[in-house]
Amino acid sequence: MSERRTPLSRDRVLRAALDLVDGEGVEALTMRRLGRELGVEAMSLYGYVENKHDLIEGVVEQVFREMPLIGPGPGLWQDRIRRHAATYRAVLLAHPNVVRLVGGRPLVTEGTARFVESALAELCGVGLDLATADRVLGVVAAFTLGQVAEQVGDSARAAAGGPPPGGRDDGAIDAARFPRLAAIGAMKPADYDRQFDLGMDFIVGGMERLLGEHSPGPADPSGWDRIVG
Repeated sequence: MSERRTPLSRDRVLRAALDLVDGEGVEALTMRRLGRELGVEAMSLYGYVENKHDLIEGVVEQVFREMPLIGPGPGLWQDRIRRHAATYRAVLLAHPNVVRLVGGRPLVTEGTARFVESALAELCGVGLDLATADRVLGVVAAFTLGQVAEQVGDSARAAAGGPPPGGRDDGAIDAARFPRLAAIGAMKPADYDRQFDLGMDFIVGGMERLLGEHSPGPADPSGWDRIVG
């Protein structure tokens, strides 16, 4: 008896596309290759994705599906922001080959728009007006994405035989002329963690300044308790 095939669906196609990008990079993602992975002809995929652009958007949506919508939660809003921005970072680090796709596209599809809407609602609940909430969300997202992109890029260069993460080729820096730069050395994963925490301290401190005396206390129910990015 022939093996029963799992029926195709948009979700199955997009999950296979994300797996392919995770395993082999964005360059490996073609309709023909994806069709082979799913055991179908490439033309069969057009019943589930409109074109390559739609396929890429769907891959980004798959990543954002790993980030639960933001909902109310207890505790200080400052701690919630730090914690859930860190979760966003962790999700991106789990999909290093997708980072440049996330950074190169506005989050306007149905799957991503729901997440952004929930983030804006909670930022407004903290006390920011909508325009400021939008800017703050952009700052958090851009900082997190940029920091992850740097870490991912350094790791990729090291895997290809280049300098270690954050490192420099021996002799590339004249220690006599640039003693501080030469003394920095290579970045380690823990250094990226500390760098991220420091950046979030700056962002949260800026929000506290914006909110001033109207900053909510621990009992404020608005929240980032379930945010992921």
